[in-house]
Amino acid sequence: MSVLLTDHDNKTGHFLYEPSTEVFLQVAEDTKADPTRVLTVVTSRLQELISAVDPLGMRITDRRQSLMSADMQDQDVEDPRLPDDGYSFERHSDAGCRRVSVAYEGQHVAHGSAAVVGDYAVFDRIVTADEFRRRGLATFVMRALISGVLEDDVSTGLLITSAEGRALYEFLGWKHLTDVFVIRG
Repeated sequence: MSVLLTDHDNKTGHFLYEPSTEVFLQVAEDTKADPTRVLTVVTSRLQELISAVDPLGMRITDRRQSLMSADMQDQDVEDPRLPDDGYSFERHSDAGCRRVSVAYEGQHVAHGSAAVVGDYAVFDRIVTADEFRRRGLATFVMRALISGVLEDDVSTGLLITSAEGRALYEFLGWKHLTDVFVIRG
């Protein structure tokens, strides 16, 4: 599967889920040949695949990500409250995608999005500005997105997170499913 990552200098993102070694190496070679490609691999065989691609000399940009899942029926359905005065937020919804952005005194400080695909809500780019971390903003963004996607009667939430973000999602009731790594040419 391929998608255009428009928020990353128009790079094309390719995703593989539990690929055979042969398929993985074929897509890795194509990725190496194209500087606009990024390859994300979801697998329970992380070390095996990393070892297989080593001879190609590709750059592994992150090997500590996680695919996580949550039963959406266990999630909080009420709109969350902002952490303090001075914060405001906006919600946007179009064609099955929800976006939330948070500002502090007019400065953009956090955002995230979630797309609804059938019974699934796929959460992406939950980001808080460095100087505003540890203030509950990522939790706020997630809860605001969850509140929105539950209007579509989804049953399962999915997301890929960094090692740093994994603790937040576990706190929110999400479960680690498998490992994820990212490579570039």
